[in-house]
Amino acid sequence: MRPLAWLLLLWAGCILAQARTPAETVDAFHAALRNKDTAGALSLLDRGLVVFEFGTADPTVEAYAFRHLPFDMDVAVATRWKLDTRKVGGEGGERWVLSTYRVTGASPDGKPIDLAMLETVILRRSGDAFRIVHFHWSTSDPAFNARSPGERLPPPAR
Repeated sequence: MRPLAWLLLLWAGCILAQARTPAETVDAFHAALRNKDTAGALSLLDRGLVVFEFGTADPTVEAYAFRHLPFDMDVAVATRWKLDTRKVGGEGGERWVLSTYRVTGASPDGKPIDLAMLETVILRRSGDAFRIVHFHWSTSDPAFNARSPGERLPPPAR
């Protein structure tokens, strides 16, 4: 089966998580990453998803699913994201969630990670739930930003 066909079947077979509010949707997405729950993570993403991560972009949900989602899951497992602040806004079917986190853990080379992470999430109502249309992660930590993308990720599971 072609990868895109697999993704579409997975997408169609997903049961939308029971997250009803925008903040619950963001938290459910983070939980799916930590649990390496690909189906759960994908069920929270809108078909029109665009992702910005640390200077790179995934212009489609398929690009994100195949390029960065597995890495984001590895990072979520190797780090702890403590919510510091959150603001929720918007109206009607379009909402946004702005969060800051303290992220701690270690990089593949063993260097400690301890930084402030900024997250912007835009969501769209889909039935009685919200799905993520866009998210953007960034940090102003110069040491982290100076690392190559491979150095930001935990080592692959063996």
